[in-house]
Amino acid sequence: MYVSARLAALAVIAALGLALAACSASESSSEQLPIGPAPSITVLVRVGGDAETTVQLLATGTTQPALDAAAGAVATAAFPNAQVGPPQAPNNADAGLTVATVPVQLSTDAITFDLNSDGIAAALKPVHPKALGVWVCTDGRRSLSVDTTAPGAVSSDIVSGPCRVAGSTLAHDGLTWTAKVSVGAVEPPSKLPWLIGAGVVVLLIVGAVWLLRSRRPPQERVISPALPPAPPVH
Repeated sequence: MYVSARLAALAVIAALGLALAACSASESSSEQLPIGPAPSITVLVRVGGDAETTVQLLATGTTQPALDAAAGAVATAAFPNAQVGPPQAPNNADAGLTVATVPVQLSTDAITFDLNSDGIAAALKPVHPKALGVWVCTDGRRSLSVDTTAPGAVSSDIVSGPCRVAGSTLAHDGLTWTAKVSVGAVEPPSKLPWLIGAGVVVLLIVGAVWLLRSRRPPQERVISPALPPAPPVH
């Protein structure tokens, strides 16, 4: 019973540590992967806070040179007054997925920009995508609001960190959309990850100390012999 209770307590401590660590983990990006008939493309406009701003294209059914050129065209269409850099070296381990990324120099102040289906489609015309999804992403240091007319999309409130859908298109569906994106100024780094890390370390130290103390054998109580009665006083 004693061993089981000790193991259960350690399991609770470990679970708390994992839960705190999970709070600082980044969200999964699986929902942004391209889906639909090839060529299928996902456009990710990543407005940087901690990292640089990039326009990234994830695609199936196309070639790397064609996608590199398309990434530059999309970045220019989205930010006509910004400086767009050359394509970065591809670094992708997913079989069947082609990735192209170009850097964009944007201000760290609050910015607004517009995206629309016609402009994105014109930039991607050489690739002829049959399915297209457009997302805007940032991180915890910038707020993000996307107001879109895309069918089925819900306009977002101002939040921090995650990606927001701007629009999607299927070939020959005849649907058009526009999106107005507002991104806040870069805020100072958050102290939350440090606080979470400190909390995990404290939990681990407390658990280790408790475990070491519980393994010590109980010390026998030493009983001193009774003192002799005091001599009578004459």
